[in-house]
Amino acid sequence: MKEPTFFKKKRLDMHLTQLELALRMDISRGALINLEDGKTHVLTESVLRFCDATDTPLIEIIAACYPDYCEELFDNEGFKDRLKQTVDEYETRLQHKNEEISRQKEMIEVLRQTIDLQRQMIGMYEQGSGEK
Repeated sequence: MKEPTFFKKKRLDMHLTQLELALRMDISRGALINLEDGKTHVLTESVLRFCDATDTPLIEIIAACYPDYCEELFDNEGFKDRLKQTVDEYETRLQHKNEEISRQKEMIEVLRQTIDLQRQMIGMYEQGSGEK
């Protein structure tokens, strides 16, 4: 009997039927069967959906499907340098996004304060109008 593929092992470890996982991935059961049987290319949209549906990092799938290639990649200094550069770029992007989020939160707080002040003014106006 043939050894189950990484994809099938992962699904079984999660105690999911093919239909349950296919629904999570938003693909047909047949497409999942092809993925599990190795009849589809590994870096397709289905694989990315598998990553999302099973909370599996893509690198784990690549390492499981192409162990020799990964070993060669990780022994390559140029690859390590490019990977470090990519990580640095993502960290910089993340820092900028976090700064942007902080500014947006500050703006939201200012808007909340403005709304509160305007509500207070409306209340004061309504109290003043009710006394006449």
